[in-house]
Amino acid sequence: MNRTLIRKAGILAIIPILVFLGAFLASAEASGVLIRNGNPGGKILGSLDLQPSGMIDLASIMDLFKLRASMDLMGDRMDVVGQSGSCRLLAGSPLVLSRGLFALLSAPVRFSGAGLSVPLDFLTKGLPGLTGRFMEMDAANSILTVGNPGTGVFSGEKAEGLTRLASFIQRDQYVPEKILNPAPKGLSVVVLDPGHGGRSIGAKGSSGTTEKALVLSVAEKLRRRLEESLGIKVILTRTADYFVGLKERTAIANNNNADLFISIHANAAFRREVDGIETYYLSLGSGDARAMEYARVENEALGLKGGPEDEALLEAILWDMAQTSFISQSRDAAALIQESLVAGLKGNDRGVRQAPLAVLMGARMPAVLAEIGFISNPEQEIKLNRESYQEEVARALYNAIEQYHRGLLRGEIQGGRP
Repeated sequence: MNRTLIRKAGILAIIPILVFLGAFLASAEASGVLIRNGNPGGKILGSLDLQPSGMIDLASIMDLFKLRASMDLMGDRMDVVGQSGSCRLLAGSPLVLSRGLFALLSAPVRFSGAGLSVPLDFLTKGLPGLTGRFMEMDAANSILTVGNPGTGVFSGEKAEGLTRLASFIQRDQYVPEKILNPAPKGLSVVVLDPGHGGRSIGAKGSSGTTEKALVLSVAEKLRRRLEESLGIKVILTRTADYFVGLKERTAIANNNNADLFISIHANAAFRREVDGIETYYLSLGSGDARAMEYARVENEALGLKGGPEDEALLEAILWDMAQTSFISQSRDAAALIQESLVAGLKGNDRGVRQAPLAVLMGARMPAVLAEIGFISNPEQEIKLNRESYQEEVARALYNAIEQYHRGLLRGEIQGGRP
């Protein structure tokens, strides 16, 4: 066989391969993103379909890169786990969180069918930290090149920068004027959370009074007042002596579209003479050392190990601060509750404070924690044990909630939910 024939035979053999590869590339380019290995030879790993909106189905990314995921109780927060790390996504937010750092995507994560869809730049911002492989996108040709193992890490900003971005996390979503500036609306649903319960007794007084029993009694009295006088729906996170997990407490409020969440507690201190009333709302951190120590003790009592500096807790706080627009309303509610309790009970005013309290995390409405007194103070314990005094506490809390409700109706307080 002469050289010409050999050359022709070689060309004829290559043509089908080129035709096949060309068809594959054309198909991948038409339908989405082609994924290839960055090693010499550039082996094709697969492709990802692009939705008409330009988003990619997260499930298809997980299948291709062998990732795992779990959705939280509220169905809008997803943790994605790979061989080299994990990240957290939230429907409606363009943030990706991982190990105390965050990256900002070009568009918010969205629900699509039964799952989530992510923007194209998730491939280069989120995937490297999950797979441990460098990712480079050729946007012109819709090709993602995947690097060798050990070449990729999650590249994000530190936690301190998150609050700077919180005000425009929904910048890519059109919000109708009527939703942006809703008509004034009062409270429809209030969720009361009697702290602790079951195996978690909370604080205990020298005469044996337990926080879990005391706050349940106050919550029941408050519920009756709210239902009878304001005619609003009131839900208790627990109605007897049993334990409710931290996530379940705010999930109850979220699932019932609550307008206000109030967690009721009784305080304690090593020094028996300490007394007074204080009210808390959620914050990323606090310059107040006492508030931070209080948050550490309270979180541990409710089953969350580790202090506010704990990485998992920090990430949860960051997420809630980024996606929640209720901090100012929570501050308003906390101020009204504190003022009403101090005036109604003639108690020592210990002020309104901010702290990273786990029980308030995840609430999609204004959320407040009220400490109605120090059960460790013998004199205050005696008062708190009296039915008549518990009625006074309930009345003071009711007065604050009524003021908040009237403020919403008058438009003086912006509602937490459209």
